[in-house]
Amino acid sequence: MAQHIQPKISHEQLLSPLKIGNRTVKNRIVSSAHAVGFDNGRLNEKHVRYQERKAEGGAGLIMTFGSASVYQDSSASYGSVSLWDSENEPFLSDLANRVHAHDALLISQATHMGRRGSSSISGRPLQAPSAIPEGVHREVPHVLRTEEIEPIIEAFANAARRLERCGWDGIELTSFGGHLIEQFWSPALNKRSDHYGGSFENRMRFSVEVIEAVAAAVSDNFVIAFRMACDLKTDELELNADELLQIATYLDALGHIDLFNISGGTGADYSAQAAVVPGDTYARSTFNSGAARMKEQLSVPVLVAGRILEADEAEQALVSQQCDLVAMTRAIIADPDLPKKVLEQNTSSIRPCIACSEGCIGRVYFGKPMICTVNPAIKDDHFSSITPTSGPIKHIIIIGGGPAGLEAARTSAIRGHHVTLFERASTLGGQVLAAQSVTDRPHYGLHVEWLIAECKRLNVDVRFNETVNVDTLSAIDADEVIVAVGSKPELPYISTLIPIVTDADVLTGQVRVPEGGSVYIQDREGYYRGVSIANYVKEKGASTVELATPYWSVAVDLDEMQKPALYKKLGNHKVTLSANKELVQQENGGLYQKDIWSQKQHSLDSVDLIILVGYERGTNTLYEQLTKEKASYNVHLIGSAIAPRRLSDAVHEGMAVSMNL
Repeated sequence: MAQHIQPKISHEQLLSPLKIGNRTVKNRIVSSAHAVGFDNGRLNEKHVRYQERKAEGGAGLIMTFGSASVYQDSSASYGSVSLWDSENEPFLSDLANRVHAHDALLISQATHMGRRGSSSISGRPLQAPSAIPEGVHREVPHVLRTEEIEPIIEAFANAARRLERCGWDGIELTSFGGHLIEQFWSPALNKRSDHYGGSFENRMRFSVEVIEAVAAAVSDNFVIAFRMACDLKTDELELNADELLQIATYLDALGHIDLFNISGGTGADYSAQAAVVPGDTYARSTFNSGAARMKEQLSVPVLVAGRILEADEAEQALVSQQCDLVAMTRAIIADPDLPKKVLEQNTSSIRPCIACSEGCIGRVYFGKPMICTVNPAIKDDHFSSITPTSGPIKHIIIIGGGPAGLEAARTSAIRGHHVTLFERASTLGGQVLAAQSVTDRPHYGLHVEWLIAECKRLNVDVRFNETVNVDTLSAIDADEVIVAVGSKPELPYISTLIPIVTDADVLTGQVRVPEGGSVYIQDREGYYRGVSIANYVKEKGASTVELATPYWSVAVDLDEMQKPALYKKLGNHKVTLSANKELVQQENGGLYQKDIWSQKQHSLDSVDLIILVGYERGTNTLYEQLTKEKASYNVHLIGSAIAPRRLSDAVHEGMAVSMNL
């Protein structure tokens, strides 16, 4: 498994205060603004509580409401918060009071997304400097008339006034991610002939007027931050790193900006968009060098965001003067108490972010509310605090040492119960052991490592190489039995000529990849595993690989932030991608591929290995046997033993069952 970075240095800089404008932040740990999908423009208690929890955990600066819209006539996406809506003021005031109670600063992002969005729900056309559609959202925008720009500028000022009136500490204006300000900057997107287009000064005019309007609308104590990219990860906008640095210094010279928030990527195309929230295929601290270059030229503090997951990394970035503050947003989602644990020198207990992007980003891009794969409390806030049981201490038997069983063991032990965990293998981790072996996800196993360490710390009695049955349990004095034995393969095809295996068989080394051979993969999961195993077998020496699926495209349910890197890898590996294809069994035992729509058939006789992905079912036989017994214990079924699903479901159910015991 990937090794979790252990504390090697002090965190003096990370925990030190810093002056931002006329405010002082108590430490350098920041949660940057991001969308959550808990609301549709209007705030609610869940959203307020989500931000408050970060302040409780000790973060110095809470930046909220990714892509919060300042203008009613724009068509913002991802359910972003409407800063223009006066109905949000009671929640804004309440949130400010609750965050300030924990001595943290509170800043809201504010933007107009321009061409980046959709009119399909609002019915209002997108607005942009020119009629050039974005490569991701693809909708041709309305070209803003000169007289239509002033109301947008005033909307930014009104949003700042509202935030200050509600007790907030500042506002973060943003061009980042391909929003309207960046669209005005870009020579490729701004084809205007009025005084907002053409020369550098003209293309800068909209952002300058927004900043000046906001500065005039608020007091000197109100922080004005600005978020932008140091590297757009594309040439489409005709803005390179030098030109972005020029823009930053130009805005800095206005004398109104108190903080620059630097990261990378843009929304111009799928690949550049993926860099906006870089996943596990990107290097750690991926934008630090770009932020450092800007810091050398700017007169105010610089915050860096992007793939900084651990306290040691954050401290090193500060010590090496790459930045003045560090956004650890996804790490704080995984463990909101990260700052507090750093302060207490208890970093080994921090629940690690595994950078899978399945819950925090992937769901939002599909219009679903954000969760966290490893932290069930993001979905259910009452899981934020695991309290000791108010009832009798119980003996809890857990069968299965995968992520569901390990989380159940951890939570039960924290609550004060005596826990015995039976695992039939010689190691813990379940199917995560296979999943984390691919090169695309070097951090995927960190959560299981942490769970194992926590169970050891909590004195969970773990028994390896033991298969539990009804007779085994009859000899144990148990109060509760939790069955977490995962799923098992269900292979509907047979062949006398071609080996048919699962992706787990290959990843665990039970089946070797035929070096120089031909591999056919049939993927009915439609998510990450198909593309992952395709790349894996190519890296292990397969000569030709075909990845087939019955769906419209391979990895049809994988979000757009993860697809670019994986698709690029598939392309470099020359993997054949075959959508709308079924695997069909012949009466003579042979197999062929059939196109769903044309019904054309293709023989697979020349294939050396067939890998099936997503062909499994829950393993509930033991549960059914135990529930029929007239035993004194209660029986519970959790995780993939119920049905194969996501890692987040396993972790959530492991905690949920234990919180009720």
